[in-house]
Amino acid sequence: MSSVHVLKSTGSTNKVAYELALQGEPEGTSVMAHSQSEGRGRLGKVWTSPPEKGLYCSIIVRPVLPLADYPKITLAAGLAVALVLEELTSQKMQLKWPNDVYAAGKKCCGILTEASPLNEEATDRFAIVGVGININTELDEFPADLQDKATSLRMLTGTSFDIQAVFNRVRSGLLAILQTFQEDGFSPILREWRKRDMLYGRLLQWVSTSGEIILGLSEGPDEDGRLMVKAEDGKLHQILSGDINLATSLSGEGGG
Repeated sequence: MSSVHVLKSTGSTNKVAYELALQGEPEGTSVMAHSQSEGRGRLGKVWTSPPEKGLYCSIIVRPVLPLADYPKITLAAGLAVALVLEELTSQKMQLKWPNDVYAAGKKCCGILTEASPLNEEATDRFAIVGVGININTELDEFPADLQDKATSLRMLTGTSFDIQAVFNRVRSGLLAILQTFQEDGFSPILREWRKRDMLYGRLLQWVSTSGEIILGLSEGPDEDGRLMVKAEDGKLHQILSGDINLATSLSGEGGG
């Protein structure tokens, strides 16, 4: 198995792992930190990383995939984590497109995937899969504004978990899912992902590239990993990225 670099503290494990990947470190090489000062989520959001309470890691992957398939790695990673957490907690996990894992309606994991330059040769291409899981965090250890939105494995089960053991399961699960991706394509992954889709059939709102707020019903991700949303006028939108929120009414009020 490839090496694991364990740090007491770092700004972002993704940054460290990216540098290691540029130096040629093999697939599976990982960076773990007991805490992060600059934990990141998608779209510049902050990932809260209380010391010794969660899994904060980044894993180098080098799947042999067409360039167009690289954005799907995030969905594959989400499924890998969901499967591991279902085994550990005996609870059903939900997936929120494209990169979050939820349990009992609250977020317990976020994933941030960053790929190497798109002009790289296929054999040199890599991605960094950053995974943050709330493991032994107690309710009062979350920031006040997250206490009604976040959960942890301990809060779900009433028991504590060995963070290193969770990491080992997550890394093995991720590499196995990506092997399936390479051998069998995206369809089997998408099929399992859709079984856990927490947004399917729900009213969403998002901001288009032109700055317009659009409402529509989620039809889930397609074979290209894009989120399909049918707007009120019947138009089908294909969303590649962006901040998706649940809408509580057609007026556009609501949150996610």
